[in-house]
Amino acid sequence: MTSEPARVALPAAFRVQCDPGLAVLAPAPAAAADGGIVLLGGAPLRLMALSAAGARVFAALRGGATVGAAGPGAGLLARRLVDAGLVHPLPPRRTAPVDTPTADAAVAGAAEPAGVAGAAGVAGTGGGSEVAGAGGVTAVIPVRDGAGRIGALVGALRGQCTEVVVVDDGSRDGTSAEATAAGARVIRHDRARGPAAARTAGARAARTELIVFCDCDVRPTADWLDRLIAHLADPAVVAVAPRVASPVPPASRAGLRERYEAGRSPLDLGPWPAAVRPGSRVSYVPSAALLLRRAHAAFDPALRFGEDVDLVWRLVGAGHSVRYEPTAVVHHDPRPTWWAWARQRHGYGSSAAELARRHPGPLRPARGAASAVAAVGLMALRRDRGGAAVVGAVAAGSVALTTARLARRLGRTDRPGRAALALTVRGRRHALLAAAETSRRTWLPLLACAGTPGRLVLAAATLPLAHEWWVARPAVGLVPYLLLRVADDAAYCAGVWSGCLLRGHLEPLLPVAPSVPRRGQAGGRGGGEIGAATSPGRARLPSTV
Repeated sequence: MTSEPARVALPAAFRVQCDPGLAVLAPAPAAAADGGIVLLGGAPLRLMALSAAGARVFAALRGGATVGAAGPGAGLLARRLVDAGLVHPLPPRRTAPVDTPTADAAVAGAAEPAGVAGAAGVAGTGGGSEVAGAGGVTAVIPVRDGAGRIGALVGALRGQCTEVVVVDDGSRDGTSAEATAAGARVIRHDRARGPAAARTAGARAARTELIVFCDCDVRPTADWLDRLIAHLADPAVVAVAPRVASPVPPASRAGLRERYEAGRSPLDLGPWPAAVRPGSRVSYVPSAALLLRRAHAAFDPALRFGEDVDLVWRLVGAGHSVRYEPTAVVHHDPRPTWWAWARQRHGYGSSAAELARRHPGPLRPARGAASAVAAVGLMALRRDRGGAAVVGAVAAGSVALTTARLARRLGRTDRPGRAALALTVRGRRHALLAAAETSRRTWLPLLACAGTPGRLVLAAATLPLAHEWWVARPAVGLVPYLLLRVADDAAYCAGVWSGCLLRGHLEPLLPVAPSVPRRGQAGGRGGGEIGAATSPGRARLPSTV
């Protein structure tokens, strides 16, 4: 069960930026005279009513003021907004190296006056600066058979970190010699023990309080580490991850695999910052590149895949904060062959069963996905107007019921019925997209064997991929993109099924059981989580390596 986040004030030198999905709703006419506002956003969707004083503080924060200058109570309000996913923290960027930023130092840094933050700048703004905390960060690189690549990565990280530790996990080539020649301290395992054991061994050997993990196929950019370290001025944050992108190098003749990966890498979590938690927009971060306080670097060596997802979920479950910072970017090389590419996806899926055993709930298919698949299957069985009428009537009734419940929750806002209908329609759209993804990535074998209804469901599940291609416009044609996306999901699905069958744990295959709300549960007084407005947000994998 997830612990309640510690309600410590956001540091005074921080600023915030609004989440792109945040909506500021007009209050009901009866409450408008009080000067309060109602905020709607986050993942899962939340409703937060602010008093007149809170609205003034929010306006100051939204206008760019630091927490220390936004008014009384701004630190605690900013923390509530950050925890709810309504806003995201913008830590100050330091202009000179500092000593090892332990938790105590982070608390001391949080007490800086607001004017210091203005001089230092804000994360995400232009202008270069030296890497904050470079004197207190150890880079740990777990690697197996990385000769020809490890030397360049060690050289790049030596200019940003105190020390580089390479853990050679049973390599059969010249990895250790190349890493040593590049200036790394090498720890060698006589046999391969897996990436989790290698990372833990490197963390134990580190001499600093901060550790940044990097895989051998990662290429750091100029100021990525600076942007990550800045978040650790917040004592609630224990880990920060950058965006892991796979761009096609300029002027290179990239093949189909490289061009597909540039637009659809499983490690690229998108351009928007986020708090990392199961069921949210960013439900995991990969350890391909991850900054962590050393005290929390406890990967489970029993996991071959998914060890980073497991660690992040344990940290979040213990009440810590993990951040995703997309303005910090590292580049990741795609797998060199199609077979390795498919094995990577299969490995990601194979971790689902063990992760579901350790963390029950987040990996189960959404209840709405099962309902949508059943509706399409019913229409395939009843190829007449009667079947479509039944499905349409059930869908309309569900929309009406959900809209009525949401309207009661939105009672403090102006025109709650209109807002509730818009949220319900958006939620149904998310549910349909989740159903399509679940059909391709989880229930593919069952639907493929279900005759005409199953094939119709799978055909419908590929339609969102065409829209995805149209919006993203990757450097891949429509037909190759659709074929690769289906192959991508099929390889992942094969991993899910093999992992579930080998471990005898079927939770990732079974949808969430229907729940009957208790009397009065759908009501409320204008605050809290609005789960019915969005899809339950099944947590997505994968891991790395």
